[in-house]
Amino acid sequence: MGQSLSKFSKILEGYAKIALDSSCFIYHIEENKKYSKLTRIIFEELLPTRKIEAVGSTLILTEILTKPYSHNRPDLVSAYKNSIIVLPNFAIIPPDEQMCDTAALIRSKYNLRTPDAIHLATAIETDSRAIVGNDLKWKKIKEINCILLDEFLTP
Repeated sequence: MGQSLSKFSKILEGYAKIALDSSCFIYHIEENKKYSKLTRIIFEELLPTRKIEAVGSTLILTEILTKPYSHNRPDLVSAYKNSIIVLPNFAIIPPDEQMCDTAALIRSKYNLRTPDAIHLATAIETDSRAIVGNDLKWKKIKEINCILLDEFLTP
């Protein structure tokens, strides 16, 4: 494992619970060559071996399933849904009133789009210690540690 991959793994292992943004799932499902080594650490090493626990908003389904639906691929819709539902040590969390309130506060404070604010609020309200994604705007968030995949790419 390269130095940046090892660092990424160690950082994630330092958190008992993390939240995941949709981008992690999309990169992994689509086998994005740029990010696949990083997403494999999350989905094939850390979660299955119970080294970490992860959560994500139900919005992940909306964001992941849009492309297969638009390409009229019910087979992919089913496969993507199943891959998320059976993922070990991962819980998908619907937004409740408190999460929506936190999302509104985050959205107003940082001028974010609603989906981003809901992902962040889900992380905060589930007592996750960090959220993994790839949105540069998240670096200004003070309420939770934001881990960006791009920061661990090897040149």
